[in-house]
Formats: sequence, C-alpha cells, structure tokens
Amino acid sequence: MVTIQYEINEVITGLVGVVLIAWSFWSSVRRNRALAAAEEAAGSDAKTEVSSKV
Repeated sequence: MVTIQYEINEVITGLVGVVLIAWSFWSSVRRNRALAAAEEAAGSDAKTEVSSKV
C-alpha cells in the first residue's frame, strides 16, 4: 500500500490548481488569437471548425 510521506498545505495545492487553470486559459487565448490572425492574413471568409467527433 502506498502512503503519503509529506503533508502539503491546502494553500499550495490550491495555488497549483489556479496556476494550471490560468495557464490553460492563456494558452487557449493565444491559440484563438493566432488562428484569427492566420485567418485574417489568408483573407478567408470561412471560419475554421474543429470537429468534436461525437
């Protein structure tokens, strides 16, 4: 059986979670801006769609 050797404060755990969420949000904003810039540069009127494969 595996046990936890060290106790990590909830503040540290919470901050790690906030950093991960903020990082993914910023990454998404950067990607959307890059796609918009590429679409604008190409002069295309059609929007890029991402298939969900559902």
